[in-house]
Amino acid sequence: MEYAPRHVRTFRPRYYELDSRGELTPSAMMSLFEEAAFSHLESTGWDVYRLLEAGYGWILLQGSFTMDRYPRYREDFSIETWVPGQRLFYGLRKFEVKDSEGRIIGTAHSFWVFYNLAKERPAPPLQEILDVWKPDPQVVLRRDPLGGNPPEVYPDAPETQGAPFDVRTLDIDTNGHVNHVRYIDWAMEAVPTELRQNYQLRTIEGRYIHEIVLGQEIIPYAVPRSPIENTHGAVTLQMAVYAKLPNTTPGSAVIAASAQSTWIPRDRTE
Repeated sequence: MEYAPRHVRTFRPRYYELDSRGELTPSAMMSLFEEAAFSHLESTGWDVYRLLEAGYGWILLQGSFTMDRYPRYREDFSIETWVPGQRLFYGLRKFEVKDSEGRIIGTAHSFWVFYNLAKERPAPPLQEILDVWKPDPQVVLRRDPLGGNPPEVYPDAPETQGAPFDVRTLDIDTNGHVNHVRYIDWAMEAVPTELRQNYQLRTIEGRYIHEIVLGQEIIPYAVPRSPIENTHGAVTLQMAVYAKLPNTTPGSAVIAASAQSTWIPRDRTE
């Protein structure tokens, strides 16, 4: 198999991936990070479905991204991805988003575990895959590989929340639980309308705490840590996604994911 430590995919935003301003949405951006990672996996001869048939999968534990700006309608851009470090069951994957001139307009990091789906426990990644990706054995994976302060974990009964809704069949991925991109869509449901209209998500760092499966009810949660009104600087927003079984008390909701995000006024990016 050919040595391929770095992998590049080119994209052009599709209409349904855009917001009202013609820019790629944060969840669409996350989907393309995932697409680039899966494409890099294919370069090893092990695409996601072959891996699934063998009883394995990658599960995202933690991730972050920073966007100086989002790609726009009809704009060509690329995502470059690589795995700088791998230890035992865990791997660190990085991304760079570049415009058509090669300028970096965004970066992302993600921390994954390779998983034996049948035994429901971590497993060492297949050597065939590592031989192609060539992670640097000198890279040390810290307990908190993304750095910074870990996102806050909220109490089991959120006081401020968006309207609850049920998990749909189309939310479930090949591993049998909710795809991680759905979490950011859901958390956005609780973001105040004024903030979404006048601010742009610049950075987000989140952790996945519990899996969500079909039949659960979702409660999104988002609370600004500074007033939005008359704010000309960045706004910090704590976000979370809770899950519970239908027709149970609010206190039975458990936190499934939490994140900290930074939003900047849209006139800074125009």
